[in-house]
Parts: sequence; C-alpha cells; structure tokens
Amino acid sequence: MSKFYDVIIAGGGVIGASCAYQLSKRKNLKIALIDAKRPGNATRASAGGLWAIGESVGLGCGVIFFRMMSANRKRETQGAAVAVDASTPHILPESFFEFALQSNALYPALHRELKDNHGMDFKFEKTGLKFVIYDDEDRLYAEHIVGCIPHLADQVRWLDQAALRESEPSVSHEARGALEFLCDHQVSPFRLADAYIEGARQNGVDIFVNTNVTGVLHHGSRVTGVQTVEEGVFHCKTLINAGGAWAADLSEWATGIRIPVKPVKGQILLTERMPKILNGCLTTSDCYVAQKDNGEILIGSTTEDKGFDVTTTYPEIAGLVQGAVRCLPELKDVNLKRTWAGLRPGSPDELPILGPMRGVEGYLNACGHFRTGILTSAITGVLLDKLVNDEPLPLDITPFLADRFAVAPVKQASELELA
Repeated sequence: MSKFYDVIIAGGGVIGASCAYQLSKRKNLKIALIDAKRPGNATRASAGGLWAIGESVGLGCGVIFFRMMSANRKRETQGAAVAVDASTPHILPESFFEFALQSNALYPALHRELKDNHGMDFKFEKTGLKFVIYDDEDRLYAEHIVGCIPHLADQVRWLDQAALRESEPSVSHEARGALEFLCDHQVSPFRLADAYIEGARQNGVDIFVNTNVTGVLHHGSRVTGVQTVEEGVFHCKTLINAGGAWAADLSEWATGIRIPVKPVKGQILLTERMPKILNGCLTTSDCYVAQKDNGEILIGSTTEDKGFDVTTTYPEIAGLVQGAVRCLPELKDVNLKRTWAGLRPGSPDELPILGPMRGVEGYLNACGHFRTGILTSAITGVLLDKLVNDEPLPLDITPFLADRFAVAPVKQASELELA
C-alpha cells in the first residue's frame, strides 16, 4: 500500500535525525524518516566532538596526516625543517567556519530543549579541546593555525608545559604545551542521534527502520517519492538525501547526477571505564582522546580510502594505542573494551553538500559532512527546515551546493521513473 508524506528523509544518522526533529516542530507537516542500518554508520563511529575550531583548522583526524607526511619529508630532506604547505592539513574556508560556529552555538539551547521537552539527554559537556604539542613540527602547525584565525583570538589560548600539566595532570611529561580551543566541547554521539529521533517521534514523525530505499519516483523533473523493499512505495512532496556514505546512490536515482560523496574509513577504539583522568578533550599528531561521562576513553581515528570496508586492522589500531599511551602514559595498563570502524561521508573539498540541485524539484541534499556530522547536525537540521518551508536561511549555503562540482549526469532522470 502506498504512503503519502510531505517530506521523506532518507537516512537516519545524526544528519537525517536532526532534519526530522527540526521539521517535526512545525506540526503541520507529515514526515517519514526511512533508515537502513548498514555496517559502518558514521554516527556510531564518532567521537562526539563539537570541535568547531579544531575541525575547521585540520585538527580532527587531519593532523595525523601531518605527522606522517612530516616524517616522510624528514627522511627525504635528512632532517631539514618541514614547512607547512598545501599538502599538510589545511584551514577550511571561511564559509565552513561560519557554518561550524553557528552550529556549535546552538547546542546549549538544543540540549535543554531535548532534555526538558522530550526527556532526552545527549550529555553536552563543556570540555574545550587541546592540541598537545610534542615538538617543533607540532609547534609550527599550531603557530600556522593561530596566524590564520586572528578573528578568533579570544577563543584560542596557548598553554606552556606548566599550564598544561596543571590543566591535565595525566598528560605525558614529553608534552611541551598545548594550543587550546575554548569553545570546542563534546556530546555523546549515540545519545544525540537518539535524542533527535525520539524528539521527532514524539512530535509525530513516522520512523521506518531497517528499510532500504531502492529507487526514486519522478513525475517529469519532480521527485515524487521512493521505492523500498520492505514497505513498498512512499509518495512525497520533498525528498531529503541524508544517506551518509551512501548518498551518491540516492542522488543518482533522484537527479541523474552522482554527487561526489564516498566512504572514508575511520577506525576507533574504546577503553574500559576509568576514574576521571581528563578535564578536556585532547588531540595530538597521533590520535585524539576523549573521556566520556561514564569514564570510558574513546581514541581515534584513522582516515582510510578503503571503500565500504568496515573491518578493523591490527597495524592501525596499534598505532592509535601507541599514540594514546604516548599522550596519557597511564593508559598502558588499561584494557580495551572494543574496536570498530565507521564510514565518514567524504566530499572532495571536505565541505558538506546541502540544498537543491539544478533542474530537479522536490529534492534536497543533506550529506557529505565528512568528519563533522555531529558538530554540524544542529545547523543542518535548521537549514533543511528553512529550505523545505521556503524561509530565509541563517547563512548562505551557496558554497555548499552540489553545483560547485562539475559532475556530468549519469542518466536522465526521466529514465529512472518507477511509476
């Protein structure tokens, strides 16, 4: 039997869930969230870092590349100093800073709203993020960052070795100091996604889990619904593509154009519960480390171009372990609870892909968030709600439109008609 909705959201990760929640507050829209729980869902493999500045300046997983490339260049130049250039982790465009910072600013109120109105606590914690500096190369990159963001000087501070030890007594004596980002905090990624979905459900959204979208329906240039294996046909006025690492398939079915979103594998690990040893989140040239409210310590992450492979591999996990122990020596005697891998939805320029696509009606992108989906889910939900309801946007999404990529149609949309 066919189902009829104003909005269908394909993808129930943190981005799709945020879109569902924000749209559900309207009360005048009939909304369906359709999700297939595939191995590698990025939301379930996230650190939960709200690292608005840290991610914008390449200190998410990118700094790990910096260490590897610096080591390679040292060998090539027999120990000569390594300059920061275009091949090292890079500062993202100003448009992304605005996007990330606006999203970050929404979290305190969003936390209260979901907790008070829906009984869902996603564990928002004000922790800050410290980039731990071991050597001259780390210092060089930290200085490069500070030089690129003078407008955010009030959100950044240097910690010398003594100040770092006072702030984080468990950090290795090998550390010379740190660069701290004061507005970069953390949440529980699992609880955040669950909070969005439960809030949406309480507001009347129909949620279809373990449901696979296998095609898109059209009438001329307008998207009119989706086909699923488990639930049959869904009709809609607007389809939102929140398909994560699988978003390219849905865009091809909907528009005839395959947007350039591909999986970027990240391996991650979790320790057993420990007494509190961290006051904030840490990132280094080897890994990042975040202690959650239950005492578990999350350590990540690799950045690998391995397609949809979600296996964990010993060399990569061992590298993360070594990096974590280097930063926090007392982790040497702590047990690992589990390891896993997630698939980030990467785009060529590391920016999300948002909004409409030229020549197609009734279709909107909400994908390609790479490693910042948790951080930017809040503003993405707001933006998609405004787009669906044809209202002014809080920021310009032109830099995030799919039109920025020169992608040729795979097929004509009319050839994809299912009904």
